[in-house]
Amino acid sequence: MIKLLAFDLDGTTIIEHQRLSRENRRALLAAAEQGVELVPCTGRMLSFLPPEICELPGVRYAITSNGAAVYDLQSGEAVYQSLIPNEKALRVQAILDEYDVYIEYYRDGSAITRRDFPEQAQSFFAIPEVKMFFVRGKEYTFIEDFNAHLRETGLCPEKINLPFLQREIRQEIWQRLEKLGGLRLTSSLPDNLEINDAKAHKGATLLALAERLQLSREELMAIGDNGNDVSMLEVAGCSAAVADGAPEALAAAKHITCAHDKDGVAKAIDTYILQK
Repeated sequence: MIKLLAFDLDGTTIIEHQRLSRENRRALLAAAEQGVELVPCTGRMLSFLPPEICELPGVRYAITSNGAAVYDLQSGEAVYQSLIPNEKALRVQAILDEYDVYIEYYRDGSAITRRDFPEQAQSFFAIPEVKMFFVRGKEYTFIEDFNAHLRETGLCPEKINLPFLQREIRQEIWQRLEKLGGLRLTSSLPDNLEINDAKAHKGATLLALAERLQLSREELMAIGDNGNDVSMLEVAGCSAAVADGAPEALAAAKHITCAHDKDGVAKAIDTYILQK
């Protein structure tokens, strides 16, 4: 019997990065009524979680920043963390300084960026309008310089996020960061790059939360759509990828459900939890 459902947000459970469909909401509520722990499992940081997800009955914990942190939504406290060491973050930033790219640091459930970045998101960084929700929708802590902030505060980030990169630049940065070692590089969208500590991923964090709740792998279900979901799709006893997900997610999942905008989450819950 499934006792915990870990579900990705963007491209899986919510549509257009903002909206929970009526059918997905109905199925999540039905799972909660059956006693299933609902756990959003996302690359987003805590303060960027959609309120209608956090307010669902059955949602007590959230796995955020690709597994770098688990937050108890009742207390707001992190009950698990796997952070990028400060020295490693400085080495990452030294590489990023060579490129004109939009950079965000996640820490303590919030986002940090340079003061001048949001106003230049489209004009200088060429972030398309369709992706501006990921800039306008966030409440940032603003700093003047990433290197200075890292050195002065000793910051150990949950995640370093590059929300939009041209293909060639993305590939070049990815290859250079891989050579540093000690990092996990993933994407939740085709044109972004998400940087975590090597030990921070959704699968490991899902198992850590399961241990806290005294649940076995067989009692876990995961639903996702992209590369940063692969590890949780692999470790959960039951897993499903939405039909419009990335090839690596489809290969990792034990089952395939409908596309995310065709209520794939609801279909998976109905089939494998409610057994309709």
